[in-house]
Amino acid sequence: MRQSRPRALARRFHRPSGNGFMLAVLLLALLVLPSIALPGTPSASATGIDATFHEASVTAGFPEWIAFRLDVESPVEIQSAELFWASDGSPSLSVSAPHVDPGLRVTLEHEIDMSINYHPPGVDIIYFWRVTNAAGHVSESPRQSFLYMDERHDWNTRASGPVTLFWYSGNDAFADDIIGTANRTIDRMRDRFGVVGDRPIRIMIYGDDGDFARSLPPNSAEWIGGQAYPGLNLIFAVVEPGAGAQREVRRMIPHEVSHLMLNQATWNPYNSPPNWLDEGLAVLLQETTETRFEELLERAVRDGRLIPVRALNSSFPLDPDQALLSYAESWSIVSFIVEQYGDAAMADLIAAFRDDASYDEAAQRALGISIDELDAQWKQSLDYGGDAPTEVRNSNQTADETSFTRTDKIAVLSFTGVVGLGGLGLGVYSIRRARGPRPPR
Repeated sequence: MRQSRPRALARRFHRPSGNGFMLAVLLLALLVLPSIALPGTPSASATGIDATFHEASVTAGFPEWIAFRLDVESPVEIQSAELFWASDGSPSLSVSAPHVDPGLRVTLEHEIDMSINYHPPGVDIIYFWRVTNAAGHVSESPRQSFLYMDERHDWNTRASGPVTLFWYSGNDAFADDIIGTANRTIDRMRDRFGVVGDRPIRIMIYGDDGDFARSLPPNSAEWIGGQAYPGLNLIFAVVEPGAGAQREVRRMIPHEVSHLMLNQATWNPYNSPPNWLDEGLAVLLQETTETRFEELLERAVRDGRLIPVRALNSSFPLDPDQALLSYAESWSIVSFIVEQYGDAAMADLIAAFRDDASYDEAAQRALGISIDELDAQWKQSLDYGGDAPTEVRNSNQTADETSFTRTDKIAVLSFTGVVGLGGLGLGVYSIRRARGPRPPR
C-alpha cells in the first residue's frame, strides 16, 4: 500500500515541469515520511498503548512499614513512576516518586515509614501506581486495597449487622458482649433520635495494655485507652477480658459508637454538631454511668463556675479540670433537652445539622429557642445562682482539685476520648471534629 500511493500521484502529475514538479515531490515527501519510523523511535500507535502491570503488590510490618512492589512493562521506555496511597475514607492521597532506572520493563519496591505516617490497625489502605513513558503517555494500575493489620496477634473476626469485631483475647461471650453492645447503641440512636448511619463500623480490641501500647504512635501518652476515628469508622481500644470487662465494654463502646454514628448521620462539608451535643449524647448513651460527672457538676454549680453552652460549641479547654467539667456539662445539657423537650426534639436538632444549619439556626429550628436561651433554661433547671467573681471561681477550683486525683482524671478522660490523639500531637479533640470531603463509597 505504501508504494501504490506514490504511483497514483505520479500518474496524477504526469509530465510535470518546473514548479509543478517540485510541488509534487514535496507532497510525496509529506505523505511518505510520517509512515517511516526512525531507528529506536516508537511508532505513533505504540506511544499511546497502556503499560502492562505484571505485579502491583504490598506487604506490611505493622506498625513500622508498608512495602509496595511494582513490575510493569511498556512498548515505550518507562521513565518515571508514582505511588498513590491512603486509608480508605481519607479525603486525600499520599504520593511517592521512587527512583526509576528507565527501561521497557521496570521492577521496583518502595517502602513507607509508618512510624512517621502512622495509621491504626484495622484500616483498609487503597493504592495504585502511575507510570509515564518517554512519549509522555501515562498508564495507571487498577486500584487495589488491603487490610492493614497488626500481624503480631492471631485475630478472630465476628460480624453482626453493620459491626465487625476483631479480637484475639477472650472467649465468644466476650466478643458477643462487645458486638451486642455496639448494635444496641446503633438501634437506640435510630429508634430514639432518628440517627441512621450509612457505613459499616469496625472495632479492634486489644486484650492487653502492653500490646495496645505497642500499637500506638511513637511517644504516645501511657494513659491512652482507646481511639475513635469517625472518618474511618474505626474504634481501636484495649479491654482486658475478665473481672470488670463488661463494665468497661458498656461504658466505652456506646460512647465511641455514638461518635461514629453521629458523624455519619450529620456529615456535610460546611458544619458539624457542637461539641456539647456530640460528647453529651455519647455520655448519655453509655450503659455504665459515670457518677463522677455528677459530682463535678454539683461543685461547679455551687461555686458559680459553669461554662456557658456557647463556649462548648467548639473545642473543649485543654486544661484537664476544665475538660472534665466540659464533659459533665455536655451530658447535663443533652439530658436537659431530652427531659424538657423530648426525644423528637433531639432528633430534630440532630437532623438540622445534617442540613448544615448553624448552631443557633439548629436550636431555633428544633427547640424554638436560641443557644443563649438554652443556656439560661438549662442553668435555671440546676438552680444556678450565677457566675462567681473570677478570683473566687479560681480559688474554688484550686481547692476542689485535690479531691480529683490524677488517676481519676485519666480514668475519665481515657474512655471519653478527650485524649484520643494526644500521642499524635494533632490536638486532643481533632479526632472528633476533623472533617473533610465525603469519602467515596
